[in-house]
Amino acid sequence: MKKRMLSLTLAINLLFLLLTGKLFSLSVFPQTVATQPGLRVKDISSTRGVIYDRSLHPLVNNAYTYVACVKPTHTAINLLKSKNEQQAVLEKAIKGYFLALPAKTDIYGNTNDIKTLTVFERYPTNTALHLIGYTDSDCEGVCGIEKYFDKQLTESGGKLSVAYYSDATGRILLNEPVEIRNEGYYDKDGIVLTVDKNMQEITETALRNGNIDKGAAVVLDVKTSEILACASTPVYDRNNIAKYINNENSPFLNRALCAYPVGSVFKVVTAVSALENGIEMQNYFCNGSIEKSKTIFNCSNTKGHKAVDLSSALAYSCNPYFIELGTKIGARSLLTTAENLGFGKNTDLGNGYFTDSGILPQISELNSEAAVGNFAFGQGKFTATPLQIASLFATIGNNGIYNEPSLIKGATDKAGAYSPELKYEGVKVLKESTCSTIKAALTKTVTEGTGKSAFSSLFNSCSKTATAQSGQYDEQGNEIKYCWFAGFFPYESPEYVICILKENGVSGGGDCAPVFKEIAENIYINNKK
Repeated sequence: MKKRMLSLTLAINLLFLLLTGKLFSLSVFPQTVATQPGLRVKDISSTRGVIYDRSLHPLVNNAYTYVACVKPTHTAINLLKSKNEQQAVLEKAIKGYFLALPAKTDIYGNTNDIKTLTVFERYPTNTALHLIGYTDSDCEGVCGIEKYFDKQLTESGGKLSVAYYSDATGRILLNEPVEIRNEGYYDKDGIVLTVDKNMQEITETALRNGNIDKGAAVVLDVKTSEILACASTPVYDRNNIAKYINNENSPFLNRALCAYPVGSVFKVVTAVSALENGIEMQNYFCNGSIEKSKTIFNCSNTKGHKAVDLSSALAYSCNPYFIELGTKIGARSLLTTAENLGFGKNTDLGNGYFTDSGILPQISELNSEAAVGNFAFGQGKFTATPLQIASLFATIGNNGIYNEPSLIKGATDKAGAYSPELKYEGVKVLKESTCSTIKAALTKTVTEGTGKSAFSSLFNSCSKTATAQSGQYDEQGNEIKYCWFAGFFPYESPEYVICILKENGVSGGGDCAPVFKEIAENIYINNKK
């Protein structure tokens, strides 16, 4: 009995020693696990759901590179040599290892031993850079559509891989098949934006041509307030994010969705409020300044505009006229008009992709005629985004119907079939007569007022300029100004709104009006083709 127990104990100890030795071997030489004979799968490429423009033109995954999957037969090796492939690659092939060779062009084609796969480039261009955003090294969205629709885009993604059999050393078994595995890689499901790719490119080009080095531009559909183009400068390189992290010009900001001092563009809201509340001021004499609550406000024309009415006051951007008009309207009515037009609230562009809300002063802050007058021509605490200003002009062009700006138009399934997003009806916030009066007044900005640089012989437009003070100063002691130009065209039947912002500019008419003209004329010409 004792001998049997001793034998059993020795056997258990021997087995334990063998297992311990094996575990030690695996920990010191882990490659022995990886080089066991059997099936191997090599990932070639993975992707996320597609982001489309309104016409289903892909804004990402819209360029290709190639990967040649090589089974290292004599025929394949000879083809690699004929294409002057690198020596290191040839040596690996000669040793019998499977190859996946990336290439910009399809130089190898498809044979029995070489299969060339087409793989997507996610971001071949910077089109709609700030709207779309980018992903990190783990392929997770960091900003823009990539961030706020990360779950949908991830779930719509796919993978491309190659499966083959190898021996214990990792060399491919030539008598076994090579399998290309496509797990939804070329599927077409994704998100459809309201953006028009052509208009987006036109807008981005115009910002560059106009030297808007820090600023933004927005194009809206007048009838729906859908965002047709949305561009911001400066831009950044998705392939070298680290270079821009500490850039003082904040290139990651989408300035079209950020709030800024607005200045004289807000005079349109004051004019609208006066008309809506039945307040008329047709014969006002501007002598170059006005005093309210012991505060003197100067006009942009220090000599004064002399006799002005609503129309000429808008065209020539007369400060005293609108300060006087604002005090006649009163703080509460002026604030109500601004709120009805979408100021002071943010917009959800989808899945929590919020814009800035801007700042509307509280009624308690407008406690003097000077405070109300300051607000009436867009100064003081009031701020708004280029998107909000564009929405204001869209409402006027749409005969008083306010639509909240939108960015998501719908989605596509795996086959590319489009399903529209549910849209909400607009709200009537202004009288049609109010809009007609404002439209007629705003045409003068371009024909005889501060926005002459936007004049086009192709169509008539309605617009307003602004040069807003910021209270901030550069290193030379000069005050930083925010320059604006916003309007819609054609005047007779408005279709498109364009809003331009330039940080640290000279004037809205000088800096932004020519950009408006370039965008508008190119859209007009493009639509005539």
